[in-house]
Amino acid sequence: MFVFEVTGESGARAEIRVQALDWSQSGVVSFSCNDDPLAVLLLTECRCDAVGFFNLLAGCKPLYVEQWLTYLQESGRIARVACRQRSPAEADYLADAGLESEELNALLGQIYRVAGFNRLQINRYLKHRHNQTLLATRYDQKELERYRQLNDVILTLLRFKRSQ
Repeated sequence: MFVFEVTGESGARAEIRVQALDWSQSGVVSFSCNDDPLAVLLLTECRCDAVGFFNLLAGCKPLYVEQWLTYLQESGRIARVACRQRSPAEADYLADAGLESEELNALLGQIYRVAGFNRLQINRYLKHRHNQTLLATRYDQKELERYRQLNDVILTLLRFKRSQ
């Protein structure tokens, strides 16, 4: 999960979360902001070099969000941007991602076993996911696709959780 923390020129704060395994994978976006003008600024005419204009709330890639926020900061429209990546190894990760229920945690554990993942593999991948060059040399395309499919399963679980 990628968490972008934004501070506006007036001190207002916003948080954008993208549930994705790496920078180039689309994921579910959650958005919170304590100031209407900052929210309008962040959600209006979002654009990045990779695709031009994009809809932030419809789900997007962390790379797009980073480029958009960097542009806003460089143009002086927001004061500060920080990004942190949350790892499933962190104690409160599942609750923070919205998967805190026992049933979903048990199902996720079963998916890891059936798909042949172990916690060490996942943590190693998450540690290196920010470095595209390292990913390309360490993992072949089939292995990268396997991790991306795992992310798709997690996103599906999140959608089921939200629809309950």
